[in-house]
Amino acid sequence: MDTLIFRRARRVLLIGAGLALVALPFAFGSMPESVGDSSWERIAGCGAGGGGGAAGAGKWIGRGATGGAVDLEILSNRTIGGDYQYDALAANLSHKTLNAGSFSLGLSWKSNTFEIDPYKTSSDYSGTKTQVTGGFGDLSLGWSKGFGDVGQYSGSVTLSLPTGQHDIKRIFSNGDNFVPWMPPEAQPGSGHYSLTGGLERTIDKDWGLFVLGGSYTASFARDISCGSSSNPDTRLAECQDEAPEALTWRIWELHHNLQYDYHGAPGTGATQPDAASLYAHVAYREETAFHSLGATLSLPMGPSIHWDKGPSGVGSLRVASQDVTLKLSYGLEVSLNPQNYPLFFSVGLPYRIWKFEGEGREWSPIPTNYILTAGFRGTFL
Repeated sequence: MDTLIFRRARRVLLIGAGLALVALPFAFGSMPESVGDSSWERIAGCGAGGGGGAAGAGKWIGRGATGGAVDLEILSNRTIGGDYQYDALAANLSHKTLNAGSFSLGLSWKSNTFEIDPYKTSSDYSGTKTQVTGGFGDLSLGWSKGFGDVGQYSGSVTLSLPTGQHDIKRIFSNGDNFVPWMPPEAQPGSGHYSLTGGLERTIDKDWGLFVLGGSYTASFARDISCGSSSNPDTRLAECQDEAPEALTWRIWELHHNLQYDYHGAPGTGATQPDAASLYAHVAYREETAFHSLGATLSLPMGPSIHWDKGPSGVGSLRVASQDVTLKLSYGLEVSLNPQNYPLFFSVGLPYRIWKFEGEGREWSPIPTNYILTAGFRGTFL
């Protein structure tokens, strides 16, 4: 109980520290005196909105909200698959400065509903069972800055901390006193640290704009103390009764998750490799609306691996996923008031163009799921 209270207190302190980081520039009087003269107004060109919109169905592109030094973005994402539905509500608070760029704090709440039925054994009569998980996601701290003659370029760095719970277990036993962790995609938190660098180019036209960009995410996990075997399957069994803590202040305990050299708890989402992405969008500007079409290519640098109970016993089912996906998206920003509270709606269709699972490879001509996004932005101060 003391350990659980300590973990929750540490997460609260991290959220408070993030808020302090966003508010820090106020202490130095960095808010521009004239909004019309501020360099941050030109970030990503004349009206390409960045931020958390890129993580949903499609990237938020539009006029955004202007006139203040602090922006608030709220996004609601729903991912619908054949036997699952994932919901996320994300909030991003950012503070714009005159010369130092924009500092941001992001936090999300996730709720996942899905079915699990990978196998049935003589000691497991549960069969297909609907599972529900939820909780706060990871905390993210970001910085971005526009540069170039007219601010046509934008660079960003984002640090994600594993504050969300990543080790939720199922509510029923699969027999043999084995209660496996939920699949990584159903966990609210990732279980690992990530550092993302991004670069974006905006090309303005009379009728709209083009947005081209890419990012690379490096993953780092704490080398957990539970489990003494070098065999990951045996280590999984040894760690099932533990609650591995992904968050640590001792950064020297973190190890880079390389392909097949993972350091997080096996069976959770902490065995996540690096990933890269490339995207291109074109947008058409109207008086009160922005229409955008885009494509995003996601490239995992290695398979994401977790272990489950298979027919041969604990840890005998090894699940590896390294799907290269191409997501097509349509976005619409509606700005009834040109400067305040624009609304954003988007639909995303991810297509799997390369799949790695065990020894098999395949591609899918139909979307793996459907992603819906709705959100709004506001600016103040």
